[in-house]
Amino acid sequence: MKILIVDDDSRIRKLLSKLLKDEFIVDVAKNAEEAETLAYSTPYNVIVVDLVLPDMDGNELCSLLKARLPRTPIIAMSEAVSVSDKKRVFDSGVDDYLEKPFSTRELKMRIKAVARRIFDSSYPSVLKINDLTLNLDTKRVTIGDVKVSLRRKELQLLEFLMLNRGRVVNRGEILESVWDRNVNPFTNTVEVHIKRLRDKLKKFSKDDYIETVYGMGYLVE
Repeated sequence: MKILIVDDDSRIRKLLSKLLKDEFIVDVAKNAEEAETLAYSTPYNVIVVDLVLPDMDGNELCSLLKARLPRTPIIAMSEAVSVSDKKRVFDSGVDDYLEKPFSTRELKMRIKAVARRIFDSSYPSVLKINDLTLNLDTKRVTIGDVKVSLRRKELQLLEFLMLNRGRVVNRGEILESVWDRNVNPFTNTVEVHIKRLRDKLKKFSKDDYIETVYGMGYLVE
């Protein structure tokens, strides 16, 4: 799952990025202008917006994002505000609201909850293809009754491929969805991670879950 954090405080951006990257692919934006540029060019599953921004009112940004991206869940966050201010926040179209300070655990739960609520079956708790199972809550991967140990990026790659089961996904889509915006587009990291993931799965199964469609991309069926 790929998320965008919008906050003008560099310490908060770095902290949230560090604390969330064990479960999500995280991009950050320091203001509304940067947030709009990223949000309109990258498919994010959830956008988290701090309501105090230097170049635009956070509620206005949320309204603009919702108008252009009605299917993208937005979580607003701010210091404690009045009931009338909270009404204004929800009137801007956000899907959830978090009052600072909050725990990382709660933010993770809220992110997963709004994603599943908006996308329904696109984000079930468990993904399964034949004997291959990925539990998105526990990050446990099994083939039959055997646990498969994967690194964080391999898990994120497997999640993306399983969610796109039956569809050929190309290298650009994988880079855009599984890596953050700092990745070098000319790197061979996709090919390297696909090979590592495929090799690990093959140790426990005769099935080749990841098919290379030459000249097009990769397919999981």
